[in-house]
Amino acid sequence: MNVASSLQQSLLLVEQSSRIMATNVSVHLAVPPAEEASAQAAIETCMDWLREVERRLTRFDPTSELSQLNDAAGEWRPASALLFSAVQEAIRAAASSAGLFDPALLPQLQALGYDRDFAQLARHADATTQTGSAVPVSTGSWRGIQMDARGRRIRLPEGTRLDLGGIAKGWAADMTLKRSLRAFPNVIVNVGGDLRLRGERSPGEPWAVGIRDPRYDHLPGPAPNIAVFTFHRGGLATSGATSRWWYHGGQRQHHLLDPRTGRPARLWVPAGDDSAEASDAERLIATATALAPTAARAEVAAKVALLRGYPDALRAVEDAWEQRGKPGASLQADEQVALLLVLGNGEVFMSKNMEEYLDTCGRGGMVWV
Repeated sequence: MNVASSLQQSLLLVEQSSRIMATNVSVHLAVPPAEEASAQAAIETCMDWLREVERRLTRFDPTSELSQLNDAAGEWRPASALLFSAVQEAIRAAASSAGLFDPALLPQLQALGYDRDFAQLARHADATTQTGSAVPVSTGSWRGIQMDARGRRIRLPEGTRLDLGGIAKGWAADMTLKRSLRAFPNVIVNVGGDLRLRGERSPGEPWAVGIRDPRYDHLPGPAPNIAVFTFHRGGLATSGATSRWWYHGGQRQHHLLDPRTGRPARLWVPAGDDSAEASDAERLIATATALAPTAARAEVAAKVALLRGYPDALRAVEDAWEQRGKPGASLQADEQVALLLVLGNGEVFMSKNMEEYLDTCGRGGMVWV
């Protein structure tokens, strides 16, 4: 995913990028030239706060606030405003998706070998071990998490351990836009490809975001775009397994677990994966791109789409779009969401509400490449 823009004299593009939260982070502000200094200062504030998010929410540092919360499962634990807000957002997403998004699958992830930073995981099969270890299946414990807003404390059920990686990027993008960038009407916050934006690149020119072809992600050089979205507000996120996988016990594991089984979801990855030999592998979703009012909602919607698969993911958001505002409407996870799915064979499918979504929610459009 890339932020496309062109130089305009009316607004100056002020931007900065860094490696934070184990991913590429960037902030882009389009401002009058006279506001360049204040824009740069605001971006510095954003980056400092995102580093604070990384320190508090990483599960790979035993001294982080999240790790200390996990270690205190079964007891009430005081929480910073940052941690409390992030956990609250994760529980809200789990409830709105009927548990298809589950932030409490850390024990399963660790049992599958995801027990260290992703860059350190084995990306080659171990020829001496051909079978994976048994993984305990215990999902849904997020329902027992207690949140005390007045005392700002959290109690995890015994045995529950949280991994906020499935929502932290989108939540951080949303919070960054709210916290430090209120004064700027034209902004994109990009946290590892999870975007939150508002405004324009220049008068009459909305922000443009390219969606990469996942079939080229494993090859050297930039991947070509399949489509380019132009819009003025909202969030966008893409999820898939084209690069987020590792070997454990001689088998390739995907980063996305299915709460219904406690096992890695069956996703398409480039040729060479054990699932690629299946007769229907090319009909699996390679990447799911979701557009939603916030980046956190988009991040969760993209992951839920992968779990539902094609074509069920499209039907779910289309039905929710048709039922929005009516009594008994669909769960929040599907409300005001539009999807673009890329299958392993290169086919591209959009939810039927995409054009209307861009027109009414995003105030933009789309161009096929």
